[in-house]
Amino acid sequence: MSKTFTVTNSQLGNLTIDPDKITTFPEGLIGFEDLIQFAIINLPEYEPFQWLLSIDDPDISFPIISPILVLEDYEPKISKAEAYNIGEFEDRDLLMYAIVTIRPEFKRASANLKGPIIINQKKRLGQQIVLADERYLTSHDFIRD
Repeated sequence: MSKTFTVTNSQLGNLTIDPDKITTFPEGLIGFEDLIQFAIINLPEYEPFQWLLSIDDPDISFPIISPILVLEDYEPKISKAEAYNIGEFEDRDLLMYAIVTIRPEFKRASANLKGPIIINQKKRLGQQIVLADERYLTSHDFIRD
């Protein structure tokens, strides 16, 4: 068991990180390829959202949500060949998230269902996949004022 450490994020404050919960994204995220270590932060005041926090640059964090909370029948087809960065996995080993864009005062929010984040929780490896499936959008509105 590794020793926890604290990082400071300008938006979320001081956060305690368990090194055993850090996920490596070998290719980073789209537009953030140089950031490869991330932790998922759960803060009750933001539920059902969570935060994908960069360990490499703790001021970089992304609100994330389970895609099925956005679109109930969300079932993208992702082949093991597409998910080459997360090692061997069984479906039960995977977590899937969508990055959320929240507009001012939480009056509008959209989720990137075209580029889900998948995490092999067994190996703590993650990857952002760009789906070829045209049913899914990079900006799927799910909260509107």
